[in-house]
Amino acid sequence: MASQTEYEIFIDSSIDIELKYLEENGIRIIPMEYTVDDGRFMMDRPQTEEELKVFYDKMRAGSLTGTSQITPYTYEQTFRAAAEEGKNILYLCLSSGLSSTYQSSLTAAGLVRDDYPDIQIECVDTLGATGGMGLLLLLAIRGREAGKSLSENAAFLRENALNVCYWFMVEDLVYLKRGGRISATAALAGNVLNLKPVLKINDEGKLVNISKQRGVPRAVKYLLECYQGARDDSLGSDVIIAHADCRERAEKLAAEVLRINPAANVQICGMGPVIGAHTGPGFAAVIHFGNRNYR
Repeated sequence: MASQTEYEIFIDSSIDIELKYLEENGIRIIPMEYTVDDGRFMMDRPQTEEELKVFYDKMRAGSLTGTSQITPYTYEQTFRAAAEEGKNILYLCLSSGLSSTYQSSLTAAGLVRDDYPDIQIECVDTLGATGGMGLLLLLAIRGREAGKSLSENAAFLRENALNVCYWFMVEDLVYLKRGGRISATAALAGNVLNLKPVLKINDEGKLVNISKQRGVPRAVKYLLECYQGARDDSLGSDVIIAHADCRERAEKLAAEVLRINPAANVQICGMGPVIGAHTGPGFAAVIHFGNRNYR
Protein backbone atom coordinates (compact mmCIF):
# COMPACT_ATOMS: atom_id res chain seq x y z
CA MET A 1 0.00 0.00 0.00
CA ALA A 2 1.35 3.43 -0.97
CA SER A 3 1.81 5.92 1.85
CA GLN A 4 -0.03 9.23 2.04
CA THR A 5 3.14 10.99 0.87
CA GLU A 6 3.28 8.91 -2.32
CA TYR A 7 0.64 9.88 -4.86
CA GLU A 8 0.09 10.65 -8.50
CA ILE A 9 -1.29 14.02 -9.57
CA PHE A 10 -3.94 14.00 -12.29
CA ILE A 11 -5.47 16.95 -14.10
CA ASP A 12 -7.86 17.21 -17.03
CA SER A 13 -6.94 18.72 -20.35
CA SER A 14 -8.86 21.95 -19.82
CA ILE A 15 -5.64 23.16 -18.17
CA ASP A 16 -3.37 25.62 -19.96
CA ILE A 17 0.28 25.29 -18.97
CA GLU A 18 3.50 24.28 -20.68
CA LEU A 19 3.60 20.61 -21.71
CA LYS A 20 7.24 20.40 -20.65
CA TYR A 21 6.28 21.25 -17.08
CA LEU A 22 3.68 18.49 -17.00
CA GLU A 23 6.14 15.97 -18.36
CA GLU A 24 8.93 16.96 -15.99
CA ASN A 25 6.67 16.49 -12.98
CA GLY A 26 4.96 13.28 -14.09
CA ILE A 27 1.50 14.83 -14.22
CA ARG A 28 -1.13 12.50 -15.68
CA ILE A 29 -3.68 14.09 -17.99
CA ILE A 30 -7.29 12.94 -18.30
CA PRO A 31 -8.27 13.67 -21.93
CA MET A 32 -11.33 15.66 -22.98
CA GLU A 33 -13.15 15.57 -26.30
CA TYR A 34 -13.86 18.53 -28.53
CA THR A 35 -15.57 18.86 -31.90
CA VAL A 36 -14.99 20.91 -35.01
CA ASP A 37 -18.02 20.69 -37.31
CA ASP A 38 -18.58 16.93 -37.71
CA GLY A 39 -15.10 15.94 -36.55
CA ARG A 40 -14.39 14.63 -33.06
CA PHE A 41 -10.96 15.04 -31.47
CA MET A 42 -9.40 13.99 -28.18
CA MET A 43 -7.24 16.49 -26.36
CA ASP A 44 -4.79 14.58 -24.20
CA ARG A 45 -2.03 17.20 -23.89
CA PRO A 46 -1.52 20.96 -24.24
CA GLN A 47 -1.30 21.76 -27.93
CA THR A 48 1.40 23.76 -29.68
CA GLU A 49 0.63 27.28 -30.87
CA GLU A 50 0.85 26.00 -34.45
CA GLU A 51 -1.85 23.41 -33.73
CA LEU A 52 -3.96 26.01 -31.96
CA LYS A 53 -3.69 28.42 -34.88
CA VAL A 54 -5.22 25.79 -37.16
CA PHE A 55 -8.08 25.33 -34.67
CA TYR A 56 -8.79 29.05 -34.26
CA ASP A 57 -8.50 29.73 -37.98
CA LYS A 58 -11.26 27.17 -38.48
CA MET A 59 -13.39 29.08 -35.98
CA ARG A 60 -12.70 32.32 -37.83
CA ALA A 61 -13.78 30.63 -41.04
CA GLY A 62 -17.13 29.70 -39.48
CA SER A 63 -16.60 26.16 -38.18
CA LEU A 64 -18.83 25.19 -35.27
CA THR A 65 -16.96 23.95 -32.21
CA GLY A 66 -17.99 22.27 -29.00
CA THR A 67 -16.84 20.01 -26.18
CA SER A 68 -17.94 16.85 -24.39
CA GLN A 69 -17.68 16.27 -20.68
CA ILE A 70 -15.58 13.52 -19.14
CA THR A 71 -17.88 10.61 -18.33
CA PRO A 72 -17.97 8.75 -15.01
CA TYR A 73 -16.83 5.66 -16.93
CA THR A 74 -13.70 7.43 -18.20
CA TYR A 75 -12.90 8.58 -14.67
CA GLU A 76 -13.51 5.12 -13.28
CA GLN A 77 -11.22 3.48 -15.84
CA THR A 78 -8.51 6.08 -15.23
CA PHE A 79 -8.64 5.86 -11.44
CA ARG A 80 -8.93 2.06 -11.51
CA ALA A 81 -5.79 1.74 -13.64
CA ALA A 82 -3.84 3.82 -11.12
CA ALA A 83 -5.31 1.89 -8.20
CA GLU A 84 -4.24 -1.38 -9.78
CA GLU A 85 -0.70 0.03 -9.78
CA GLY A 86 -1.06 0.79 -6.08
CA LYS A 87 -1.08 4.55 -6.70
CA ASN A 88 -2.89 7.06 -4.54
CA ILE A 89 -4.54 9.85 -6.55
CA LEU A 90 -4.82 13.63 -6.29
CA TYR A 91 -7.06 14.95 -9.07
CA LEU A 92 -7.58 18.62 -9.93
CA CYS A 93 -10.84 19.10 -11.82
CA LEU A 94 -12.36 21.76 -14.04
CA SER A 95 -14.72 24.02 -12.08
CA SER A 96 -18.03 22.54 -10.97
CA GLY A 97 -19.51 25.90 -11.98
CA LEU A 98 -18.57 25.28 -15.61
CA SER A 99 -19.06 21.52 -15.96
CA SER A 100 -20.53 18.50 -14.20
CA THR A 101 -17.26 16.60 -14.51
CA TYR A 102 -16.38 17.16 -10.84
CA GLN A 103 -19.47 15.26 -9.71
CA SER A 104 -18.65 12.51 -12.21
CA SER A 105 -15.14 12.23 -10.75
CA LEU A 106 -16.56 11.85 -7.23
CA THR A 107 -18.90 9.10 -8.40
CA ALA A 108 -16.06 7.23 -10.08
CA ALA A 109 -13.73 7.68 -7.10
CA GLY A 110 -16.34 6.10 -4.83
CA LEU A 111 -16.69 3.07 -7.09
CA VAL A 112 -12.93 2.54 -7.23
CA ARG A 113 -12.55 2.93 -3.46
CA ASP A 114 -15.11 0.14 -2.99
CA ASP A 115 -12.79 -2.26 -4.80
CA TYR A 116 -9.51 -0.78 -3.52
CA PRO A 117 -10.19 0.37 0.06
CA ASP A 118 -6.49 0.98 0.76
CA ILE A 119 -6.19 3.50 -2.09
CA GLN A 120 -6.74 7.17 -1.30
CA ILE A 121 -8.40 9.32 -3.97
CA GLU A 122 -8.87 13.07 -3.50
CA CYS A 123 -10.82 15.01 -6.15
CA VAL A 124 -10.35 18.78 -5.85
CA ASP A 125 -12.79 21.22 -7.44
CA THR A 126 -10.49 23.98 -8.73
CA LEU A 127 -13.45 26.38 -9.11
CA GLY A 128 -11.56 27.53 -12.16
CA ALA A 129 -10.15 26.53 -15.54
CA THR A 130 -7.34 27.12 -18.03
CA GLY A 131 -4.28 28.81 -16.46
CA GLY A 132 -5.86 28.95 -13.01
CA MET A 133 -5.81 25.19 -12.92
CA GLY A 134 -2.17 25.57 -13.88
CA LEU A 135 -1.51 27.77 -10.84
CA LEU A 136 -3.18 25.30 -8.50
CA LEU A 137 -1.13 22.56 -10.12
CA LEU A 138 2.02 24.52 -9.28
CA LEU A 139 0.89 24.59 -5.64
CA ALA A 140 0.08 20.87 -5.73
CA ILE A 141 3.51 19.98 -7.08
CA ARG A 142 5.27 22.26 -4.60
CA GLY A 143 3.23 20.74 -1.80
CA ARG A 144 4.14 17.21 -2.82
CA GLU A 145 7.81 18.18 -3.07
CA ALA A 146 7.62 19.70 0.41
CA GLY A 147 6.32 16.42 1.82
CA LYS A 148 2.66 17.29 2.22
CA SER A 149 0.52 14.17 2.50
CA LEU A 150 -2.23 13.57 -0.03
CA SER A 151 -4.95 14.72 2.34
CA GLU A 152 -2.92 17.75 3.49
CA ASN A 153 -2.23 18.82 -0.08
CA ALA A 154 -5.86 18.38 -1.13
CA ALA A 155 -7.04 20.43 1.85
CA PHE A 156 -4.52 23.18 1.07
CA LEU A 157 -5.65 23.35 -2.55
CA ARG A 158 -9.32 23.56 -1.57
CA GLU A 159 -8.53 26.32 0.92
CA ASN A 160 -6.74 28.36 -1.74
CA ALA A 161 -8.79 27.69 -4.88
CA LEU A 162 -10.59 31.00 -4.39
CA ASN A 163 -7.27 32.83 -4.15
CA VAL A 164 -6.76 32.41 -7.90
CA CYS A 165 -7.94 35.40 -9.93
CA TYR A 166 -9.15 35.24 -13.52
CA TRP A 167 -9.53 38.34 -15.68
CA PHE A 168 -10.65 37.63 -19.26
CA MET A 169 -11.42 39.70 -22.34
CA VAL A 170 -13.47 38.56 -25.34
CA GLU A 171 -12.70 39.90 -28.80
CA ASP A 172 -15.76 38.76 -30.78
CA LEU A 173 -19.18 38.40 -29.17
CA VAL A 174 -20.40 35.90 -31.77
CA TYR A 175 -18.81 33.05 -29.82
CA LEU A 176 -20.60 33.97 -26.59
CA LYS A 177 -23.80 34.09 -28.63
CA ARG A 178 -23.19 30.57 -29.97
CA GLY A 179 -22.67 29.34 -26.42
CA GLY A 180 -25.98 30.86 -25.33
CA ARG A 181 -24.38 33.38 -22.96
CA ILE A 182 -25.76 36.41 -24.79
CA SER A 183 -28.54 36.99 -27.31
CA ALA A 184 -28.00 37.46 -31.03
CA THR A 185 -29.21 41.07 -30.68
CA ALA A 186 -26.72 41.78 -27.90
CA ALA A 187 -23.90 40.21 -29.89
CA LEU A 188 -24.72 42.28 -32.98
CA ALA A 189 -25.04 45.52 -31.01
CA GLY A 190 -21.84 44.85 -29.10
CA ASN A 191 -19.81 44.16 -32.22
CA VAL A 192 -21.20 47.26 -33.95
CA LEU A 193 -20.20 49.36 -30.93
CA ASN A 194 -16.81 47.58 -30.67
CA LEU A 195 -17.57 46.46 -27.12
CA LYS A 196 -15.22 43.96 -25.53
CA PRO A 197 -16.67 42.18 -22.50
CA VAL A 198 -14.38 41.61 -19.53
CA LEU A 199 -15.22 38.57 -17.46
CA LYS A 200 -13.98 36.78 -14.36
CA ILE A 201 -14.63 33.48 -12.59
CA ASN A 202 -16.56 34.08 -9.38
CA ASP A 203 -16.57 32.21 -6.05
CA GLU A 204 -19.04 29.67 -7.43
CA GLY A 205 -16.62 28.86 -10.22
CA LYS A 206 -18.85 30.46 -12.85
CA LEU A 207 -17.93 32.85 -15.64
CA VAL A 208 -19.52 36.28 -15.08
CA ASN A 209 -19.35 39.62 -16.90
CA ILE A 210 -17.82 42.46 -14.88
CA SER A 211 -17.34 45.19 -17.49
CA LYS A 212 -17.68 46.19 -21.13
CA GLN A 213 -14.83 48.18 -22.62
CA ARG A 214 -14.89 49.93 -25.98
CA GLY A 215 -12.04 48.51 -28.04
CA VAL A 216 -9.19 46.12 -27.34
CA PRO A 217 -6.76 48.69 -25.85
CA ARG A 218 -9.24 49.67 -23.14
CA ALA A 219 -10.07 46.05 -22.41
CA VAL A 220 -6.36 45.21 -22.07
CA LYS A 221 -5.90 48.22 -19.77
CA TYR A 222 -8.80 47.02 -17.63
CA LEU A 223 -7.29 43.54 -17.27
CA LEU A 224 -4.05 45.09 -16.06
CA GLU A 225 -5.87 47.33 -13.59
CA CYS A 226 -7.53 44.22 -12.18
CA TYR A 227 -4.16 42.50 -11.84
CA GLN A 228 -2.58 45.48 -10.14
CA GLY A 229 -5.44 45.89 -7.68
CA ALA A 230 -6.07 42.24 -6.89
CA ARG A 231 -2.63 40.64 -6.83
CA ASP A 232 -1.22 39.06 -3.68
CA ASP A 233 2.13 37.30 -3.91
CA SER A 234 1.86 35.41 -0.62
CA LEU A 235 1.14 32.18 -2.53
CA GLY A 236 3.61 33.05 -5.26
CA SER A 237 4.21 35.69 -7.91
CA ASP A 238 3.27 33.30 -10.73
CA VAL A 239 1.12 34.75 -13.52
CA ILE A 240 -0.25 32.85 -16.49
CA ILE A 241 -1.25 34.81 -19.59
CA ALA A 242 -3.55 32.55 -21.62
CA HIS A 243 -4.46 33.53 -25.15
CA ALA A 244 -6.55 32.20 -28.03
CA ASP A 245 -4.23 32.78 -31.00
CA CYS A 246 -3.37 36.38 -30.13
CA ARG A 247 0.28 36.05 -29.17
CA GLU A 248 1.12 39.71 -29.67
CA ARG A 249 -1.63 40.73 -27.24
CA ALA A 250 -0.41 38.16 -24.72
CA GLU A 251 3.16 39.45 -24.98
CA LYS A 252 1.97 43.00 -24.36
CA LEU A 253 0.04 41.84 -21.30
CA ALA A 254 3.10 39.97 -20.03
CA ALA A 255 5.32 43.03 -20.49
CA GLU A 256 2.86 45.23 -18.62
CA VAL A 257 2.50 42.69 -15.79
CA LEU A 258 6.28 42.78 -15.38
CA ARG A 259 6.22 46.56 -15.38
CA ILE A 260 3.67 46.48 -12.56
CA ASN A 261 5.47 43.71 -10.70
CA PRO A 262 9.08 43.10 -11.83
CA ALA A 263 9.21 40.01 -9.56
CA ALA A 264 6.36 38.30 -11.39
CA ASN A 265 7.05 34.88 -12.86
CA VAL A 266 5.07 35.17 -16.10
CA GLN A 267 4.21 32.28 -18.39
CA ILE A 268 2.43 32.74 -21.73
CA CYS A 269 0.27 29.80 -22.80
CA GLY A 270 -1.97 29.15 -25.77
CA MET A 271 -5.56 28.43 -24.75
CA GLY A 272 -6.59 24.92 -25.70
CA PRO A 273 -9.72 23.89 -27.60
CA VAL A 274 -11.60 22.72 -24.48
CA ILE A 275 -12.07 26.31 -23.31
CA GLY A 276 -11.34 28.07 -26.60
CA ALA A 277 -14.24 26.29 -28.33
CA HIS A 278 -16.58 28.48 -26.27
CA THR A 279 -14.65 31.76 -26.19
CA GLY A 280 -13.29 32.06 -29.71
CA PRO A 281 -10.04 33.52 -31.06
CA GLY A 282 -8.71 36.75 -29.60
CA PHE A 283 -9.68 35.78 -26.06
CA ALA A 284 -6.98 36.72 -23.54
CA ALA A 285 -6.63 36.23 -19.81
CA VAL A 286 -4.46 37.38 -16.91
CA ILE A 287 -4.50 34.74 -14.17
CA HIS A 288 -2.71 35.11 -10.84
CA PHE A 289 -2.94 34.69 -7.07
CA GLY A 290 -4.86 37.34 -5.16
CA ASN A 291 -8.34 38.68 -4.37
CA ARG A 292 -10.82 37.16 -6.78
CA ASN A 293 -13.49 39.59 -5.59
CA TYR A 294 -11.51 42.76 -6.29
CA ARG A 295 -14.05 43.51 -9.02
